[in-house]
Amino acid sequence: MPGKRQPTQVLEANGRKHLTEAEKDARRDREVHVPPPDEVAPPKWLPKRLHGEYREIGEILRAAGLYAELDRDVLGQYFLSRERWLRADKRAGAAIRAGDEKLAREWTGIQGTYFKQARSSAEAMGLSVTSRCRIVVPQALQNAAKAPVSCGEDEFTQRLRQRQAAALEGAT
Repeated sequence: MPGKRQPTQVLEANGRKHLTEAEKDARRDREVHVPPPDEVAPPKWLPKRLHGEYREIGEILRAAGLYAELDRDVLGQYFLSRERWLRADKRAGAAIRAGDEKLAREWTGIQGTYFKQARSSAEAMGLSVTSRCRIVVPQALQNAAKAPVSCGEDEFTQRLRQRQAAALEGAT
């Protein structure tokens, strides 16, 4: 069974599949590219107290190429569900300290729900290590392209370094 379709840029960086220039062009024409916004603006429904942190994380994601205007609501949902998870965590902790098992069970269930919501939003935005690994070109290829050129390398190694450096430049 074939795997998930990868962007042409990732296929080139991996170097496992040879595509002609015509195939590359045809694939790139079918790919959807959303330009990054000029600035990160939080959605209007997000509480004002979360706007500063939203802009901070949004700028980091934008600089990494992981944020587009279409992602505004997903990032907002992350902050809202994370804040609700923190509130539920405090109430669950208070119920546990008070020795009220029934109330503690209720709040830990609510806490789990909000945690799942926050985690799924975070993964959708690339806020976790595993989700970023699915999005960006593997670090090993970047390191190989940036490695210093040693004296006496054969022609094949030199061309491979040039190709990897070109693919790395195209990824940024």
